[in-house]
Amino acid sequence: MKKLLFLAMILLAGKLLLAQTPYVRVDDYQTKYEQVTHQTGVQCKITDYAIATLYAQLFDGLETSVRTVEVEGAVQYFYRIYRKEVKEQPAVEVFVAYDDFVELDRVLESMIAEEHKDKNARKDYYETFYRTDDGFQIGYSIKSRQTHWYLVLDRYSEDKVFFDSVTKLKDHFKKALAKFEEVKKKNGG
Repeated sequence: MKKLLFLAMILLAGKLLLAQTPYVRVDDYQTKYEQVTHQTGVQCKITDYAIATLYAQLFDGLETSVRTVEVEGAVQYFYRIYRKEVKEQPAVEVFVAYDDFVELDRVLESMIAEEHKDKNARKDYYETFYRTDDGFQIGYSIKSRQTHWYLVLDRYSEDKVFFDSVTKLKDHFKKALAKFEEVKKKNGG
């Protein structure tokens, strides 16, 4: 009996030592795009409408488009940015919902108005940014009275895509808004 109990304890101890922790996903949050496109049991139609390439420092350019996603007759609109793989940085594809993009454009105008005031504040370092619910971020930093505008594309990273001037971003956002209106009119919305 003691041998049987001893054998059972050894087997149980072995099972406990070899037991694996179950996989627990750290971030179950889905972006607005994922909420639409990851539905099961429904037909999903995706269409892209190209916008001009957005050129940034150190990159060949960011591919941009307006993407429509149609699920069961309802069409939703997204701004899409794609950055190719660059050296050690993986490719990144980001989607910003239309409503969030309109808000981003409004915030950009506000940030441009504040930049001059922030630049004259004569602080060693200053940074202002705005982040959407899905993690897309636009902002600028000021160091030595030099302003550097940037985008953060990946919500899991702080890698920034810098621009020579805010004019490129502002002009591109205007083109994107015009493309949104064109596509929405084409789709009857």
